[in-house]
Amino acid sequence: MPFDPSSPAMFGQTLSRRSLLRGTAALGGLALAASLGAPLSAAAADDAVASFTQLSEFLTGYTLDPVLGARFLAALKKRDADLDASLAALSQLIKQSGVANMDGFLALTGTDPALTKTATKIVSAWYLGVVGEPEDAELITYAESLMYRPTKGLLTVPSYGPGPNAWGPKPGSKI
Repeated sequence: MPFDPSSPAMFGQTLSRRSLLRGTAALGGLALAASLGAPLSAAAADDAVASFTQLSEFLTGYTLDPVLGARFLAALKKRDADLDASLAALSQLIKQSGVANMDGFLALTGTDPALTKTATKIVSAWYLGVVGEPEDAELITYAESLMYRPTKGLLTVPSYGPGPNAWGPKPGSKI
């Protein structure tokens, strides 16, 4: 039997232009809906990263890499479920107070200690390149951590550690 695409027996039923158009429109609608969902969530994530990076630049006084900002933000969120609220409150306090830099922020009186702690976590993460305490520390960057910026171009970033037990105890800890 020769191939005849217009034959109703080929598909078991006839395929009209109307049903073909309906099917194409339905598939197009599904594809459009799927493609709109990803950019909206990606745009929201981009806004969160941009806000976090901008706040981090205020706190550190440096221009920072938004890719690293995204990684720091994700690592900080893993360890603090209320981070989004803390970041919003911290940003709001900085805007309302009109301080120009971190020194001005630290000079504010009556600041909620939780907001100061959040600011300290952010600055510490960028300077050390690590988020978390030793038990659950997550390395985000080594060579790009801010502790090496003051001597950039003068000293090379160390590529090895000085050996076991090279670090002393954590300040304030009892041996």
